[in-house]
Amino acid sequence: MPRSEGGSGVDQPTTEQPTETERVMEQRRGERGGSGTTSMKTYTVKSGDTLSDIAQSEMGDANRWPELYAANKEAVGKNPDLIHPGLELKIPD
Repeated sequence: MPRSEGGSGVDQPTTEQPTETERVMEQRRGERGGSGTTSMKTYTVKSGDTLSDIAQSEMGDANRWPELYAANKEAVGKNPDLIHPGLELKIPD
């Protein structure tokens, strides 16, 4: 461990300054509430819904359905064309 220049002869850990990326990420966490976790919007699937319909209504662009699928792949399963009423989907930013 690096020594401090205090002259005491005792090893003191040095404090590294955060990188620009770390500062930006910390600032963003603070803007979201500071907990480090974001509260993601959710949507409950209704009968007749498709991922593209949900992407259009919740994300503003039907062509973003692959993003919606990626965020929910574990819940949806292997077939993005088969979603069931009652399924709660996370809506990415």
